[in-house]
Amino acid sequence: MTKNDEKRVSKAIRETDSRKKCLLLVNNITDSSMRGTPLLTNSEATDIKRSIRATASFGARGNYVISDEQRVCAAMLDVMDNLSLCLVDVHAAYLDAKAELASVRGLFALVHEYQDFSEFLNELCWTKSGKYNERLQERAVSIGQLVPYFYNMSLKEEEDDMRVIDFKLPDEASSAIFDVIERVKQKSTRLKTLIQAMRDIMSQKQTPISVIIERIDNFEEEIRERIRMTKSILYRTDFEGWEELRATLAENASPKLAMMEALPDYDDLSADQAVYEETRFLLNQESPLTFNLRQQPEWKASRSRAT
Repeated sequence: MTKNDEKRVSKAIRETDSRKKCLLLVNNITDSSMRGTPLLTNSEATDIKRSIRATASFGARGNYVISDEQRVCAAMLDVMDNLSLCLVDVHAAYLDAKAELASVRGLFALVHEYQDFSEFLNELCWTKSGKYNERLQERAVSIGQLVPYFYNMSLKEEEDDMRVIDFKLPDEASSAIFDVIERVKQKSTRLKTLIQAMRDIMSQKQTPISVIIERIDNFEEEIRERIRMTKSILYRTDFEGWEELRATLAENASPKLAMMEALPDYDDLSADQAVYEETRFLLNQESPLTFNLRQQPEWKASRSRAT
């Protein structure tokens, strides 16, 4: 723990606001379980628990009555418990998106290699007269189409009535790329939706849990960066002339551009409303801890007094 953290913890413990103490206790529990490094010492945690316990009172018949502060703490523990369970689903969605992105990355690299090889073959066929050697082009294509290669090679017409060697993935492989991209979109959308629901519930319940926020931030940042790096295999877009180049590629119906733009940036994905609503519903559920507390006579007495 840094000195700033120690000062923040000490100040929070001295605070009279029970909500802040409860929040500190919840963050201590999650830090201890997820990081292995408790935010509080044992004595500090005990002091907070004792102060929260002391907010209870006794009814007219001498029965123990749970305080509003204790109910607030129980609600925060609910949020912590439900968020911890949801984090397991988020981690699974992150791994799924990461795996699909690895597949797309490999396919994009293959597309790039095929284009490089096309350019290499065309350079070999280029003559000093400023034209391609057509016989050499035709021979390269015919050999590439023979056993055992069966390459998807052809001569493509370009401007000035010149033909170039066009070496690309088989049609079925090109189609498969878009299928994998669609799976990336689905997995990444699920990840983003789950995380959005978690952020919203922490905001609604006023229960920000630092270690959980850090984990989901890291998940999103890594997928965001992996998508960016995957797209950059086909084209780099971070230079001044990109828009002009993109316009030319679009005019010529570039397959590579279509593939790159089929893979959206992480921040451009929209949440899946059905998954969002389902996740919010689950995050709002009562945890076993609070359910058991509500069965205790003292909790029921507190509720009766409140009404």
